[in-house]
Amino acid sequence: MSEYLNAAELASLQIRGLPGTAKNIIEKAKRESWPCRRRFGKGGGFEYQVAALSQEIQDAIAEKHLMGMLAKSTAKPPVQEKKQSKPAVLRPSQAGLPLDTVIKGYNQKQIACAHARMSLVAEVLHIHRTNGMPVHKAVALMVEQIELGTLNEAMMKLVPIANNKSGGASKIGQRSLAGWVAAYKKAGSPNERLVALAPGKGKQELPIEAHIWLGDFLAIHCRPQNPPLAHSYQDFAEWYGNQPAPAYTLPSYDAVKRVWNKLPEIMRQRGRKTGPAYTKILPHEKRDWDVLEPNDVWIGDGHSFKAKVQHPVHGSPFKPEVTVVLDGCTRMVMGFSVSFAESCIAVCDALRIGMKHFGLPLIYYSDNGAGQTGKTIDHEITGIAARLAIHHVTGIPSHPQGRGIIERWWKDNLVRLARSYETFVGTGMDETTKNTVYRKLESAIKAERKGKELTTEQRRYRQKLPTWNQFISDVAATIDRYNKRPHSELPKKADGQRYSPAEYRQHRIALMAKDDLHIEMLSHEELDTLFRPEVERTVRNGWLDMLNFQYFSMDLAAYHGKKVRVSYDLDDASSVKVYDADGHYICRAELNGNKHPAFDVDSVRALHHKKRADNRAKRLKNQLAEVEAERRGVVDVQANIKALAPRRKLAQPEVLEEVEYEEVPATGTHGKKNDGFRYF
Repeated sequence: MSEYLNAAELASLQIRGLPGTAKNIIEKAKRESWPCRRRFGKGGGFEYQVAALSQEIQDAIAEKHLMGMLAKSTAKPPVQEKKQSKPAVLRPSQAGLPLDTVIKGYNQKQIACAHARMSLVAEVLHIHRTNGMPVHKAVALMVEQIELGTLNEAMMKLVPIANNKSGGASKIGQRSLAGWVAAYKKAGSPNERLVALAPGKGKQELPIEAHIWLGDFLAIHCRPQNPPLAHSYQDFAEWYGNQPAPAYTLPSYDAVKRVWNKLPEIMRQRGRKTGPAYTKILPHEKRDWDVLEPNDVWIGDGHSFKAKVQHPVHGSPFKPEVTVVLDGCTRMVMGFSVSFAESCIAVCDALRIGMKHFGLPLIYYSDNGAGQTGKTIDHEITGIAARLAIHHVTGIPSHPQGRGIIERWWKDNLVRLARSYETFVGTGMDETTKNTVYRKLESAIKAERKGKELTTEQRRYRQKLPTWNQFISDVAATIDRYNKRPHSELPKKADGQRYSPAEYRQHRIALMAKDDLHIEMLSHEELDTLFRPEVERTVRNGWLDMLNFQYFSMDLAAYHGKKVRVSYDLDDASSVKVYDADGHYICRAELNGNKHPAFDVDSVRALHHKKRADNRAKRLKNQLAEVEAERRGVVDVQANIKALAPRRKLAQPEVLEEVEYEEVPATGTHGKKNDGFRYF
């Protein structure tokens, strides 16, 4: 990178703080009197000294230069004959780098030595000017004073520093001092003098930009597949051998490894990590939440709990979803909900709890997940946010840092709670223990379902699984402890202790009251009305299909084929409220309100009982006739047949009162099953 850049080159870098066109940069340079020089060659014009620009612009130029190296193409040309070459060491002066960049490569000891040498040279020149003696005699005089110890005390303290020896000897040779004087006089600026007199040029580290092979190597190594350094070096060496005219010598593997280990983390991971994994290590802005008032911004987020709990319905282990809403100003948890999975209903429930106790927020800030952005929340007509005039803001995808407050809260509180359970399944849990607990729990659950008695071991592992009620109670207790615990990000009270979120909320609300500012609260009627989720449905013959239920009202007959708004209660599915598109109340539709049996149930049952009674009466009449015949001695044909037949009991036909059946187990061959029923 050159020490001077023209206006077109500066404009092409697109640096914040500089105009975007060459013309505007030239005008800015004239207004601010930038140091410049005439550009030689085609076009003429001026070039501006980079070192004279502001430090921010210099840093931006250096960063653009580095990023340009990283963005170099990885395309491989056709294979050419491999060339062997030895690595060469580039010095800062040979690399053509700006002096400021070279100086940044010096350590503190080198800079201190250069300053000490410049001070001694300045003293030599002072003797030369004041005494009118030649420079070489002034050098000899100072060397003699150093040997005799007659040099002033301030200069004598600089001698061991300028000598740059491990023993710190207070002795300087005449030849060395004369060389420093010559280099000092040859340099034209303070930075040039510092570079000229800095010791150990062979030991000083080259700036990153001096390794001109680095961009090509990073293009091969920095890939999402994360190849090992040794493998990437082999690919790099192969690619280098295919170059027709390499611009540099191939560095050794050790040299590449040494430079790689000295690179900043953001350069090493660029390309190897993407998305949130990479933005996690980048610099980020800190948001000042103290400028807000309570209820200005609520932050919401939902996560799967990192431990297994007992499902309240079927009893199997599962990971529930926890949704938490936090106030940005006070860091206080406003509300929470637990559910079987992420859903809009869970988010609405957490908001309902928070607004019931703490009032309405102005802004709700969340991610853009399905549970946070569904129509139940964001619909322009029926959404909770629209009906309550809440501005819903979603963060940038794959940038969780924007919601760092609630992300950190999750780790410090609910992940900590999950670790207290023996069914923890999050990061850091021992895999063997986790698998053992899972298998034993599954064994115990299966035994319970089959009605078997649990073994001692099964009972012991069964007790490790928290119940649903225990889980909810623990979450509520965790949130309560957090709200009452001093928070490190909140201000300190008069006693030197930091506010807890609950205390700070009360403090800020008291300050708001002094300014006649109040939080808007909802009445019981508003809560009942506004927090009934709404959906749009089309009326069909007085019926509404919603959530796998069907609702009917005769008042909907006039709205056939039209869209209406249906408001429902999460806890009561027996009826819904129906409004027209403008929000005017129409009616209350009942669940299965116009559904009737296909036949009159009472009539069918009465007919069934009558037939049974007639059949019984007929059987009794036949039995009575048989008894009377036996008493009179009458033998009918059937009796004669019985007499002639073998003496064994014959099965009598039975008149079935009801048709009964049982399911026949599936049978078949070749893997094919035939299901059927057996009647009896």
